[in-house]
Amino acid sequence: MLSRKSVSGISSPSERKHIILFSIVTFFFWASLYLYVPILPVYAQSTGASLTVVGTIVAAYAIPQMLFRIPIGILFDAINRRKFLIAGGIVMNCVGALGLGLAPSTSLLFFARIVTGIGAATWVTFAIYFAAYYPVEDARRAIGVINFVQGMALVITTYCGGIIAETSGYHYTFFGAALLGIVALISLLATREPSIQPIKQDSQRSFILVAAQPLLLVVSFMGILSQFANWSGLFGFIPVYGAQIGASSADLGTITMLSLAASAVAALFVVPLVKRRGNSFTILLGAILMGGAISIVPLIHQVGLLEGTMVFYGLGRGILGTILMSLSIQAVAPQQRATAMGIYQAIYAVGMFLGPFVSGSIADGFGIATVFYLSAFFCLVIAGMAYFPIILKQ
Repeated sequence: MLSRKSVSGISSPSERKHIILFSIVTFFFWASLYLYVPILPVYAQSTGASLTVVGTIVAAYAIPQMLFRIPIGILFDAINRRKFLIAGGIVMNCVGALGLGLAPSTSLLFFARIVTGIGAATWVTFAIYFAAYYPVEDARRAIGVINFVQGMALVITTYCGGIIAETSGYHYTFFGAALLGIVALISLLATREPSIQPIKQDSQRSFILVAAQPLLLVVSFMGILSQFANWSGLFGFIPVYGAQIGASSADLGTITMLSLAASAVAALFVVPLVKRRGNSFTILLGAILMGGAISIVPLIHQVGLLEGTMVFYGLGRGILGTILMSLSIQAVAPQQRATAMGIYQAIYAVGMFLGPFVSGSIADGFGIATVFYLSAFFCLVIAGMAYFPIILKQ
């Protein structure tokens, strides 16, 4: 059983203290992963990489997440002391960031990006660890809060990363990311590990029961499509397109920041939106905003208009990310949530990989606009799936 909480949501000042502390850990965890994201594709291009190679480097981030998120989720559910899993992820963030900054070739950039993906794979533990500070019935609220913290980390650090790259050079963004990871590690030491009873039943049987949940499978497929669009667009080829129409490194940071700021704000409004309009409408709204915005990117030739468009893209991204994550754990017991989250995040990591990997070849062969139209089509598919019966009855 989870530790006892009051019906108001959070039991005591001590509980609130650790919620704040772990929010700080979460902030700097993501800061260490995203300080350099706005300039990474352009940085890879500056080393002589083609768009296909750029896509491969960006896609490398997803490989460990496909491989390790499920085992990490199962391990998290099965053991008593979980903090070391989070600490290990932070260390990987630091090592990977240093590797990116020091890599003399595109092949080493690829391997360093894989290391950062290993760190990111531990994100599966964060939401469940954080939600354990809340009553069981407030899991969706907890996910909204931690997604907001994540979003604010991405907003601030991507903006700062663009400025650092503009004023001091690309390499300093990677070194700064490693320092932010050290701050996250120090903050983690001050947190109290929440009480989550390890699952007692056979781990293989437990995994099969969770993995066979129809809601989880449907939501995970939607996650693949949304992450394909996300990593083809905002974290893949929108920065490349922005540079083509005259955006500076600072402008690229602003473009990413505005989108992520909108995502962070949207995450806070998902719970009241679901209560008023339901899950299906919420998914539909997110998909339309995200897909509509990315579909008009090839028509934009001014940096200011691209920045404005990315606000709507970010709103859709924030809505979709939060509602799909909350639905992924809705049909399972609290003691199995990390396993469910691991399955969901491992499956959607397929989209994180295929998005930039496939889109790099598409951009080289058919033009970068084709990448954005394909991503918009996938968002349209998500909109249609929002009214599947399994979603409607939640």
